[in-house]
Amino acid sequence: MQPIKNHFERYYQRDAWDFCWRIGVESTAVSFVVAILVGLLGAPERELPDWSTGAMFVFIVILAPVFETLIMQALPIYIARKLRASFRTQVISATTVFALCHLAEGIAAIIAAGIIGGFYFSFAYAHWRKQSRWQAFWVTAGAHAIHNSIAFAMMLTVGV
Repeated sequence: MQPIKNHFERYYQRDAWDFCWRIGVESTAVSFVVAILVGLLGAPERELPDWSTGAMFVFIVILAPVFETLIMQALPIYIARKLRASFRTQVISATTVFALCHLAEGIAAIIAAGIIGGFYFSFAYAHWRKQSRWQAFWVTAGAHAIHNSIAFAMMLTVGV
C-alpha cells in the first residue's frame, strides 16, 4: 500500500497542467486494464447509445467531463469540506457518488469507470480544491476530458 501512497503523493509536486494530463492518461490506462480483467471474468460489454460519432464526441469528451465534475466531484467534496471531512473522506465520498452514477452501465463500467476513474478525478478535485474551486474544476474536467478522449479514440479504432 505504501508504494501506491508514495505514487500519489508525488502528484502533489506537479504543476496543474502536468498533473492534469498525467491523471488523464494514467486513469485511462488503469481503467482499461481493469476493464479487460473484468471482461475476462465474464462481465458483459458496455452498451453504447446509437448516436452519431459527432454527437457521441460532444457528449463524451466535452459535456460529460464538465457536468460530471460539477455534480460528482465538486458537490460531494463541497459537502464533505463543509462537514470538515478529511482529504481521504472527501475522495471516498466523491468516488462513491461517481461509481453509483455508473450503476446502469454494468459491472465493468462500475469498476473501471466508476471506481477507478472516479478515484482519479476525485483525487484531482480534492487536491486542487485546496488552491481554488476554479483550478480544481479545470484540472479535473481537463483530466476527465483527456481520459474520455483516449477512450473515445480507442472505441472508434478497435471497437472497445
